[in-house]
Amino acid sequence: MSVTRWDSISNTVPFRSLSEAEVIELINHALSGNAQHSTTYKYAFFKSIIDNVFNVDLDTHYLSFDNLATRFTEIYWNLVLNYHLRQEIKTSHHEHTSVEKELFAFCQKYNFDYSEKMTIFRFEVLRTDLQLEIVKNIKKQMLKNVVAAFCGDTDDQFYHFDKKDKSDGIFLNPDVYTALVKYKSVFEKQNYYQWIKYLEKANLEEDSYRLANKLDASTERSNLNQYYKVLVEFNQTRCFYCGKPLHQDSDKNSPVDHFIPWSFVKDDKLWNFVLACPHCNTSKSNKLPDQHYFENIKERNSKLCNMDLEIVHQDFKTYSYSRLIEMQHSAIFNGFEAGWKV
Repeated sequence: MSVTRWDSISNTVPFRSLSEAEVIELINHALSGNAQHSTTYKYAFFKSIIDNVFNVDLDTHYLSFDNLATRFTEIYWNLVLNYHLRQEIKTSHHEHTSVEKELFAFCQKYNFDYSEKMTIFRFEVLRTDLQLEIVKNIKKQMLKNVVAAFCGDTDDQFYHFDKKDKSDGIFLNPDVYTALVKYKSVFEKQNYYQWIKYLEKANLEEDSYRLANKLDASTERSNLNQYYKVLVEFNQTRCFYCGKPLHQDSDKNSPVDHFIPWSFVKDDKLWNFVLACPHCNTSKSNKLPDQHYFENIKERNSKLCNMDLEIVHQDFKTYSYSRLIEMQHSAIFNGFEAGWKV
């Protein structure tokens, strides 16, 4: 039985060896209505872990609270302020969750109109200083209400944490990490299913339309210009796949393509981006590239990582070519088509 309460400061219960079936059982329990804690927090937090699974340190299985809080904030920014979805079933005692209150207070502070009649801008277009401010605020709520609760719901075996520790993150059970990588899309769909069932109870029918699309879109960027600019500065002037010259006209930017499809990774990292001509970008779609392209991106990334830019330093922190191969194998196992080529 779990010893971690929702308000616990740490969990250092020794990890036991877990089979894949036992990891699946822990996740099933945590996401089901039978778990001790029942809010949308656990679904958003689990999505934050899944979306960051390829940012986990391969040696220590460490994942920072900052990475988790940034994704957690993005999710709620878009679900609450763009799609106006309630995150808790309305009762006589609770009108809104603490995360919703933080978002509303932030918008009021900066005079952002979040009324249902308006479509507020996406999280990604906030100024960097404002992003950092709201992530810091939401991180406090995540640490207070979610980190220990989800740990307790997974029988103290999912991860270790210490809110007062300078490491400022979680350390995943190695067996949990292995299962998350292998069954990434499966766990994501399972999480969405339970999340949608909960949101349908908390929201009006008209607001619950296309919930799966809204959950997906909550973390998808619409503007990849910063990556385009870096790749142009890196002097990528030809399509990564077919080699045809690319337009350099700013009004005709060549598509920034996720080498491993975004629909699988659900994350944006410079080392997974290439510039592609419109034809290749459309043809490749959600497919995995042929093996010889992997050799090309391996060579490209070995040079790209040497650029003296903040985004390069940040995005390459957890990169290795073995990680890219790990992503490829996981995507194939999760049903993504491999072997696309021009």
